[in-house]
Amino acid sequence: MKKLIFLLLLLPSLLFLLVVGTAVGQTTSIPTINIEAPEVVAEVNGDRITRRSLAAECLQLHGEGELRELVSKTLIRLECERQGITISAEEINDEILRTAETFKLSSEEWLQILQERRNISSEQYRQDIRGQLALRKLASSRITVSDAELRDAWDAEYGPAVQARQIVLRTRGEAEAVLADVKRNPETFSAVARNRSICPVTAPYGGKLRPVRRGAFGNPDIEMMLLNLQPDSISPVVQLFDGYFAVFLCESRLDPVEVDINVVRQRLEYDIRNRKQRAAATEVFLGLQNNANIQIVFNNAALFSQYPDVAALVNGQVIPQQALAEACIQKHGKEVLSDMMSRLLVAQACKRAGIVIGEADIDKEIHEMAFKHLPLKPDGSADIDQWYRRAMEESGLSLHMYRKNVVVPVLSLKRLTREATVVTEQDVQRAFEANFGRKVRCLAIYFRASDQRRAQEVWQKANQHKTEENFGDLAEHFSFDPHSRLGRGVIPPIARHCGLPEMEKAAFLLQPGELSEIIQIDDHLVILFCIGHDEPQSVKIEEVQADLVADIFEKKQQMIVARYFERLHEQAVLINHLTGETQNPALEATQEGQSLQR
Repeated sequence: MKKLIFLLLLLPSLLFLLVVGTAVGQTTSIPTINIEAPEVVAEVNGDRITRRSLAAECLQLHGEGELRELVSKTLIRLECERQGITISAEEINDEILRTAETFKLSSEEWLQILQERRNISSEQYRQDIRGQLALRKLASSRITVSDAELRDAWDAEYGPAVQARQIVLRTRGEAEAVLADVKRNPETFSAVARNRSICPVTAPYGGKLRPVRRGAFGNPDIEMMLLNLQPDSISPVVQLFDGYFAVFLCESRLDPVEVDINVVRQRLEYDIRNRKQRAAATEVFLGLQNNANIQIVFNNAALFSQYPDVAALVNGQVIPQQALAEACIQKHGKEVLSDMMSRLLVAQACKRAGIVIGEADIDKEIHEMAFKHLPLKPDGSADIDQWYRRAMEESGLSLHMYRKNVVVPVLSLKRLTREATVVTEQDVQRAFEANFGRKVRCLAIYFRASDQRRAQEVWQKANQHKTEENFGDLAEHFSFDPHSRLGRGVIPPIARHCGLPEMEKAAFLLQPGELSEIIQIDDHLVILFCIGHDEPQSVKIEEVQADLVADIFEKKQQMIVARYFERLHEQAVLINHLTGETQNPALEATQEGQSLQR
């Protein structure tokens, strides 16, 4: 719970979509951005956010990271100019098409996915591709492709193959025992793989692998061993690269695919060059970087006085401060602006309520959080420094930005909702039962709601052998929840008022050794197996009431804060000129009424 509360304070995205930046370290002043006519990028209930203030915020959050990219691009561009290397629009389009085709998409579909899912614009992506192609061309003189490499690539894709199954286990001892079993009864190999293998990908299919060719495992010794297996033969125990152990069964040998190497030579050579170019490009770039004269002016007060309006100098080439600001806005502007609008909403609510958050208030809030959620220092005081270290590490924000962008909005919302947060006697009683009352210890197997057939099959297997060991085996192989799977079904004891009424009701009806029905909870299904009950603790409610009240207050306040902010947002008049989105509840209600009248 402490970890959850800590993360909620650090990243309360539910409340106002705070931006996680990359600027870490001591805060320094951001030089003035030379923008001729500051334009309005957003309006919140009539208050305006200018492009100048958005640029300043973007620079504080992302300036250092974006400047590194601009310096890299400048180094590459200058070297390409020196060598007379150019990148055409056709080359960029071809590279985009090649990438899209690997996902069986058109270029347009791929660019649309980048925009929607990763917020990368088409122009931004084309610029990134231009840089990659330029670096490849700079590295191309170092790259050759031999006939032997072409033959190896052909073998990996079209050469002889083995159709095989595998059983993966944690220890050599387990693997040796399984090897002895399947050697005595080879026909049981797929069943043993299904029930014993810990590989989540192949176990449900009886351990079946895709056809194994050279290069399939990335381990020549394992590949050679598999390719030398005869049909129906079983391998010795093999140690895999990740420390696990496996036993393989060769089902059949597959002949090479009848594809002339000369027909696919061009594509294979491109793939090989592409792989090699990544390593060579890194070497080229490091060489450019080591031999370059780079002066970073951004955030350096001494250099900025000498080079005003300059972000960096790369071999004498100027990267203007304004260019850096615009690069930050292009890549992060929408995200940062959304955060600024959300914080402005909260600030407006505080102004209406007469609430002012000062530095002393921020210090007090951080002191309280550190005192509650971190071990105390040897002298019994709160470990403020450790809290700040964790906060900056978790959020990626500088100390100044953490206080301004995280603590101030959270504290403001707490102040705004303080009167609405009330702890009742019923709340205390329910919390007491949840923490100190009777609990049911269960194992659990989780399924997605769409996987009903699999849940029914597993329930039948669990019902046939109602043992803790059998249920644990099933959880390890079939549960889609990683904690349940890795823990062989173990979950925390189920208490009253745990927030999952369906699960709670089913658990408290079970006796040790009994199996629940398949329980539907939101978007997943659960099967429980009862392994015991924990009796209530011998604690009187009066002894823990103060702690319970404090804990309940904090949890209720978080929910009330979330609802309060949602209402603030729903009732606000918002205009976002970067995204083109507008919201005017009064106007929308009038238009809706007029539509109904018509």
